[in-house]
Amino acid sequence: MYKQKLIVNNIQVPGITEIVPGPEPLWGDGTGRNAMNGHYSGTFVGYFTTLEIKFGKVTDDEFNLIKQLLEHPFIQNVQFALEKDMGDYKQGDLFTEDFYNGQAIKSNPLACGGYWEEFSVVLTAIDRRSQLS
Repeated sequence: MYKQKLIVNNIQVPGITEIVPGPEPLWGDGTGRNAMNGHYSGTFVGYFTTLEIKFGKVTDDEFNLIKQLLEHPFIQNVQFALEKDMGDYKQGDLFTEDFYNGQAIKSNPLACGGYWEEFSVVLTAIDRRSQLS
């Protein structure tokens, strides 16, 4: 059975409730909408893998570990379990990619103390996905 799993620096990231992978299109120079006809213009660079990682309530120690592992501009050798078959990889197999994180990880401490509210983090792959022919 498929289990949500994310490993960074050989440490399994705690508190994950869901990992939602998806494609993120990246556009290059001259990107924008044409003011006269509304068409999108620019150079399409390709699709990049994104991982939206959703966390449940976590302890102080887990929150600090998550920040230590994921709150970096570049995160190398991120291993995540695939939610469906992809090429030679099967559901649940670990797939490795390099990502960047362009945001600070934010949550609020719970009033009871020692725990943090649910939050999410989005990572974007550094390398472009191979294109289908």
